[in-house]
Amino acid sequence: MKTTRQHGRRKVTLKDVAAQVGVSHTTVSNAYIRPGQLSAALREKIFAAAQEMGYTGPDPAAKQLATGHSGALGFLFSEDLPYAFSDPAVLTVLNGVAKSCNELETDLALISAGSSLRNMNTPVSLGNAAVDGYILYSVAPDSRCVMMAQQRNVPLVVVDQPRLDGVPYVGIDDRDAAYKAAKTLLNLGHRRFGILSLKTAHDDYFGILTAKRRANIAHSTIAMRLEGYLTALQEAGIAPETVPAWEIPINSEEAGAEGARFLINRPERPTAILAMSDRVAIGAMQTIRAAGLSIPQDVSIFGFDDIPAAATADLSTIRQPHEQKGAEAVRLLVQQDGRQNVILKTELIERGSIGPAPQG
Repeated sequence: MKTTRQHGRRKVTLKDVAAQVGVSHTTVSNAYIRPGQLSAALREKIFAAAQEMGYTGPDPAAKQLATGHSGALGFLFSEDLPYAFSDPAVLTVLNGVAKSCNELETDLALISAGSSLRNMNTPVSLGNAAVDGYILYSVAPDSRCVMMAQQRNVPLVVVDQPRLDGVPYVGIDDRDAAYKAAKTLLNLGHRRFGILSLKTAHDDYFGILTAKRRANIAHSTIAMRLEGYLTALQEAGIAPETVPAWEIPINSEEAGAEGARFLINRPERPTAILAMSDRVAIGAMQTIRAAGLSIPQDVSIFGFDDIPAAATADLSTIRQPHEQKGAEAVRLLVQQDGRQNVILKTELIERGSIGPAPQG
């Protein structure tokens, strides 16, 4: 075949490939977006010519116009982009999404809304990639990104939060899971508790979870976990307002370590700590031991998520089906079969980080 690579003089187009092969430009287009309409031999001939000429395929926007589909799904989350690659829970959800996309031969676009949420003067952007639908992962209901995604007129599926009318949802019963965690510690005789809460709003607040902030929690998963903890404690005669809670702006071991310092240095040190994530709990365990205290003899601690590091740390926790969340979200987004909500089961995992309340 005669080489007609343009060597930088101008961009090779679909029509150039069609002329080289001796077919219509529609035939070349079909080789990429409707391959079933061509014989294998003709497809291979077109692809060989395209590779030789330096043609990389149809423009995504043109492909979407031709087929009505872009061949990609968008995964929208509310943290900075590096967080998606550093947090084990998010990575596991993404793994479930990616596996399903791979089976469907669908691309995946990661879209971070972190800066848009922190700075109200920043224009909201959902990225430049054309997508056939969005998975909204743990985005607050008052996020401007939710409104932008709804205005795109493509299917949506929510994982964890927010609950949106008419939008399929995948999640767990956070309230029930948190209630069971607190109940387990109560059954071990604990009556002095502390709570390490994940962030309740879009700001970078780090400190005591005040009554005002408790009453205005933007993230429903956090509100439900807090409600589950406090309901169990209240049933045991422990007034919610007497339970110290520390709010953490980022889910990390360092933040958990700092929060634990506040709790264990109180005049009445808690004998049990309820942490809203394993990473926070593992950080808290480091602080507790550094202070010369023993786990669980002096302080019991309960996490949430069951990331791989939880087993290594011998941390009691709530096991979430993270990968299944991702897979279910893709299924709902692609099938659009009218099934609105999928509530997945959790499992309470008891390990060595909890024990009977110390006497005295």
